[in-house]
Amino acid sequence: MDNKIITASRPGVTAAAAALPPGRLAARQALPIAVITALLWLGWDRLAGLDTGAIAQALGAMTAVQWLSGLAFTGVSFWAVGHYDAVVHRLSGTGIGPRAAVETGATAIAVAQTIGMGTLTGALVRWRLLPGLGLAGAMRLSVAVSLSFLTAWAVLAALALIAVPLPLPVARPLVLFGAGTLVAAAAALALVSLIRPGAFPAAATRHLPSLRAMATVLGLTALDTFAAGTVLWVLLPDTPGLGAPQVLAAYLLALGAGLVLTTPGGIGPFEAALLALLPDIGSEPLLAAVIAYRALYYALPAMIGGLVLIRGPRRAAARPAGPTSPALVPLPAAPHLPPLVDATIDRAPRAEAALLRHGRLSLATERGGRPIAMVAPTGQSLAMLSDPLSPDADPAETLSILAALARDRMRVPVLYKAGARLAATARARGWRVSAIAREAWLDPRGFTAEGSARSGLRRKLRKAEAAGITVAKADPQALPLAEMAEIAAAWAAAHGGERGFSMGTWAPDTLPWARVYLARDPGNRLLGFVTVHANTREHTLDLMRARADAPDGLMYLLLAHAIETAGAAGVPRFSFAAVPVPPSAADPAPLRFLRDRLETASGGAGLRQFKQAFAPHWETLYIAAPGLPALAAGALDIAREIATGRPPGG
Repeated sequence: MDNKIITASRPGVTAAAAALPPGRLAARQALPIAVITALLWLGWDRLAGLDTGAIAQALGAMTAVQWLSGLAFTGVSFWAVGHYDAVVHRLSGTGIGPRAAVETGATAIAVAQTIGMGTLTGALVRWRLLPGLGLAGAMRLSVAVSLSFLTAWAVLAALALIAVPLPLPVARPLVLFGAGTLVAAAAALALVSLIRPGAFPAAATRHLPSLRAMATVLGLTALDTFAAGTVLWVLLPDTPGLGAPQVLAAYLLALGAGLVLTTPGGIGPFEAALLALLPDIGSEPLLAAVIAYRALYYALPAMIGGLVLIRGPRRAAARPAGPTSPALVPLPAAPHLPPLVDATIDRAPRAEAALLRHGRLSLATERGGRPIAMVAPTGQSLAMLSDPLSPDADPAETLSILAALARDRMRVPVLYKAGARLAATARARGWRVSAIAREAWLDPRGFTAEGSARSGLRRKLRKAEAAGITVAKADPQALPLAEMAEIAAAWAAAHGGERGFSMGTWAPDTLPWARVYLARDPGNRLLGFVTVHANTREHTLDLMRARADAPDGLMYLLLAHAIETAGAAGVPRFSFAAVPVPPSAADPAPLRFLRDRLETASGGAGLRQFKQAFAPHWETLYIAAPGLPALAAGALDIAREIATGRPPGG
């Protein structure tokens, strides 16, 4: 609708234009001048003979039903307008409630479309009503709302051009080709954002909304513009052969004329475009309807918005919600983690919580602000990795918090590598649950290489010892980082790059908190290394890297030494980490795809054989989501993040 004409304008445009050289300024104005010239040429015969008395008569002839209907559709449109802000607040995680967001968004548009300089004016209104955002936050919000509307409007306008023939100064086949190309491009971009978001620049990928968010904005824009166009339609006189589709399509294009020409409220281009696109309606009745439309859609909302501004912010909306609500907290990489996160890692039931130090995951907190889970917003999903971070966490409450956080961000909640207890709780809630991995573990305090079950391990250890390999736990402050980096780089080059998300990744900044074990040959050359996540409850295998020419048995010897060291320290559990469940033809397609990617990324068959040599216990881990479509989205997102090695959503 034409109120967005102002919202889409750029702050400071006047000052910026004044600083441009005359030639560039003229070039920038060439398109607007050409458009308005074409509009004036198309409608000149109608403008020249306007009868102001007839316009006044047409205004007076409007019935109460027309005025009340227009008022009702104005309310519908502004309901949708306010919900643009609600969507952006949810995606941004500001903590602003939906009521305050809707009220602020509707007020910002109502005021900005009257005053002008919409993005800046809208930001100032939002700052006034939500001071906790700050001016910069309010400006980011205004820009996001403007860009989302413009994108959705372009798609709707293209669809309108395809569906409804209008008297345009361009051949119909060219109109269909241009509009069809735009719609196809939008659909292709949406598909790429689902399947390969990494195709976008990293900065864009981090801010790429989910398909659910895109669809919501498109739906709100359709409701907004169609309701606003209907305000105009109900104010028009009955005209044979002219229905709502023609009026709504003309309205969308008239809105576009205002967007191109950036006049306050679209005044001038909007009217000229309607005169040219709706030739079957008399000029005077049409302009009378536009005047009535502006009274309902501009004057009345502006007065209400002014009263809201005078009132100022509501007490509950003066600042974003505090730690009494569940929150999603992005984390920096080590060594910059807050002390609370370090303490959480140390107390977690699973040492895999140390993945929080890699900067790839976020922290989910419960209503009191206590950390409860490590999660990653990625693609269409909010994926929770492993079990809750607190040993006494309630699985039902954890699921509720994950679902609420995902809903707030317009994503689907997904559990990945969840233990049996959490998976059973998800299944009881009707979630789709499937085995995804098996974790190998043992009690290191009683570990020995003896026994028939570990005969293969003994053979590997003898081979490594015969090669003269020595292994030792490294001093974290004196690591041979250059040699380790060389080995890690060679491994990555041979295996198609580092893995991501939940898999071990070469991250030197995290090594001071890890247990590192080095293997050297008789000439003291570094042959390989193992890193282990460690806390008081558990040690967990993280990263295994070796030279291509390393002797057979090297990794077995390194891992045996890591297990013995954990046992000597009294650690009750040593985890070899998980291996994927092999793919099965009986799996649903998205789950089979995830299993295939995991099998390829991890070298599943060889990894299972390697870990089985230690005769460990095996524990099944699960993937779960509320329904097959959500499971499919989560499986696709997780498989992509593991294979690419990029930070989730980045």
